[in-house]
Order: sequence, then C-alpha cells, then structure tokens
Amino acid sequence: MRTDRAKNNRRFIKSLKDEEGSAIVEFIIFALPLFVPLVIYLTYVNQSAQIQYEARNFARQIARVYVTSPSQELTGARIQSVTNVFAESTFAANKIDLQPRIEIHCSLNPCLSPNGKIEVKVFLTSQATGRSANATAIQTVDAWRNS
Repeated sequence: MRTDRAKNNRRFIKSLKDEEGSAIVEFIIFALPLFVPLVIYLTYVNQSAQIQYEARNFARQIARVYVTSPSQELTGARIQSVTNVFAESTFAANKIDLQPRIEIHCSLNPCLSPNGKIEVKVFLTSQATGRSANATAIQTVDAWRNS
C-alpha cells in the first residue's frame, strides 16, 4: 500500500511538472480579450479629456491676448499669432482642426474700455475622432487702461 501511495505521489508531481507554464497561457488567452476593450475605452477617454483641456487653455490665452492688446486694431493680429502658435505646437500633435472657431463678446463699447468684460468662446474639433469641445474664458480689461 505504501508503494502505491508513493507511485501516486510521483505521478501527481510529474503531472504538475507537465503543466508548468499553462497557467500563463490560460491567463493570456482569457485576459487579453478583456484588456483590449479596456485599452480602447481608456484611449477614448484620454482623447476626450485632451481636447477639452486644449479648448480651455486656448480660450484663456486668447482672452489674455485680447485684454492686453495695446489697441483694438492689433487684437486680430495678436489672436492670429496665438492661434498659429497653438496650431504648430498642440493642435497638430493632438490632431485638432487647425482653424478653430473663436467668438468674442464685449460688455462695453469699445471693447477695450476700462473695467469691460471680454468673453471668449472657442470651439475645437478633433480630426482623429470627430469629437468637439468648447470652452469659455472671461477676462476684465484693466481699470486704469487708456482706451
């Protein structure tokens, strides 16, 4: 009886050695189909967050450029300059449409009047996914500004 038990133990140990590495293969076979959708979802969420972040940053910079402009005549050129910098650096890298839509609303007329509020709305579209994002930034013109 003792020899039968020893033989069974040896067979069991040998069968364990024959299956070495199969757990890794099984894990890969079962886990891979679960990880692929997770990676796709996380990529989608990252792209959505990235375009929204770029829209907020772009709107804030356009508003700052507008209120710090020395005159109303220079605002267009300054906005175009900021748009070109963003197009070359972040929009191209993140596959965002290089010509965003920009809307500017002023609380006073002329726009650069002291204590006037400037509201900038930007609309960006991703070329890769077709997703769009918009952001609004509000800046106040300096109270001691000569308009």
